[in-house]
Amino acid sequence: MGRGDLNKWQGVEHEFRVGISSESPGLYRYARFYHVDEVIHALENYTFFDGTDAICSKLRRRNDGFLRNGSRIYICTGGHLEIATPECRNAFEVLKYDKAAELYMQIGVEKANERYREKLRKRGNKPAYIQCWKANVEIDKRYSRGTHESYIVERKKFVGKENLLIPFLVLRKIFFGAGGFIAEKEGIRYVISPKAMVSKRVLTESPSQWPILSTRDEPLSTKDKYRVHVTSGEGVRSEVTRLLNNALTSYVLDAIETGKLSHVEDIWNPLQTFKDISANTEGDWRIKLMNGRTELAIDYLMSHYLAVIEELFEERETSYWDKYVLDTFKRLCDKFGQGLLEDPYVVRRLEWVMKLWVIKNEIDDYDYEYTSKGKFDYRSIYMMDERVEKEIAASFDFTNLCDYDLYERVADRIGVERVLTEEEIGEALLFPPKNSRAELRVRLASEFENAALSWNKITINREPKIKIDMGRPSGEEYSRLFERYPELARMPSAVVVFLRERRRGEATRQVLVRLLAEEEDIRGWEEEISREIRNRIVRNPYLDYLLYSNNKTYRFDELDGWDEDRIKEQVEEISRAEKRGKEEEEEEEIAR
Repeated sequence: MGRGDLNKWQGVEHEFRVGISSESPGLYRYARFYHVDEVIHALENYTFFDGTDAICSKLRRRNDGFLRNGSRIYICTGGHLEIATPECRNAFEVLKYDKAAELYMQIGVEKANERYREKLRKRGNKPAYIQCWKANVEIDKRYSRGTHESYIVERKKFVGKENLLIPFLVLRKIFFGAGGFIAEKEGIRYVISPKAMVSKRVLTESPSQWPILSTRDEPLSTKDKYRVHVTSGEGVRSEVTRLLNNALTSYVLDAIETGKLSHVEDIWNPLQTFKDISANTEGDWRIKLMNGRTELAIDYLMSHYLAVIEELFEERETSYWDKYVLDTFKRLCDKFGQGLLEDPYVVRRLEWVMKLWVIKNEIDDYDYEYTSKGKFDYRSIYMMDERVEKEIAASFDFTNLCDYDLYERVADRIGVERVLTEEEIGEALLFPPKNSRAELRVRLASEFENAALSWNKITINREPKIKIDMGRPSGEEYSRLFERYPELARMPSAVVVFLRERRRGEATRQVLVRLLAEEEDIRGWEEEISREIRNRIVRNPYLDYLLYSNNKTYRFDELDGWDEDRIKEQVEEISRAEKRGKEEEEEEEIAR
């Protein structure tokens, strides 16, 4: 029997910070949500050089759809624009599609700005620009966005063993924190992991409670699988940081599944340790254990986790990137163990160290214009001198994906370690992972244009027995409308929406929703208005049933085995089923 590899299905989802720029773009109290829709719609209307649309599937409620590379794009519960990578076999693939997500955001923002600038010009307003940041936490810790990691494991081999993973998730921040400024009672300070500082739970089901690890049971796969949902991740620009973060976490999960990791010393108060580790940017991290002992965090990681990872490497087939990850991590452990936090090897690879080094050493060359305080400005809330103000702005610009991208401006100058080639990023931008479920989804989107896609299913939208009718009311209907809604008669224009339903061969219309608006605001937005109407309809369970009861859903839960032949077979199977369904509906209609 051959040796298996270290691949594990995984992915990362990131909520991007979208807002309006200013001369001090990093100092807004929070990024407002007015422009996330504009960015998504700009991508919806964007076509690549090969004639393929950026968004391959029909956008559903909450602007939920899939990009041409298999990634999911949508507006999450908090109003943030989120992109989730497709299902990836390993951390190297995750890195490629995480970088592709940055490019999609750059495209969306650039195209949205073209329309936004024209709108401002017509109104005679001052120029302003939509910007995007890959930042999770504002200076005010009440405002936070998520970066979640997902790893697929065998349910029976992991559930109930979460305690073996928690210490690793707590201590990995020493290496893989994003770095940034937050406001504490003592003042504003730079920390290793802003996300760690806002975490509220160790384990809980709801990600909205900001836990280290979510226990929500949503595998998005077959029932024998379990999705490990790490909700304390962070968005990073450093390629090495992202690669090592995901790869080492997947190795630890593999060690738990195989039984190689069966015991670790419990950490005292993991949540507080999480915060204490993050607050210490000087090194020499020490942790307290439940047995009362104190131990160096690096020693704990090496004795409990690195040892079992090395055992896995001896038994498995390892790729070039597996070996790269292990070698790099061991060298970083050695550097940190010696207290060499500013060693060039560390600075060029780890995000929080790199960002802090740039803020300390490159700040004099950073072009920053001091302006008067604005309405949504942190300077109106927290005391800071001009030096600190400039450092905070530089920290945010380090995550900016658009005009103020400080990371790319300094990366080559300071010798940042690059992992990906331009060809690899371009491939991830345009195509889903080869022979993956994501590839099946993209193929299904091209075959069934009116379908609603999810991670593991497709719903074919069959013509409902009722329709939304935005046609002009008759004279009799106008009279009834004005009697029921007197305000309509006083409006210069109105869109009246009807529910059209066929009863006993006669078409009847009932007022369903009314939208009052100026005609100039409606023109050119008919499709968006129709989408909004449908969003309102689905809030009514009965109307939702009427509209969607004829739809048919097909599932594809398996993650493995999606080669070209099986993808083709699945598409043909759904096509045949749809053809049979339409024929049966036609026969029923004739029988009536």
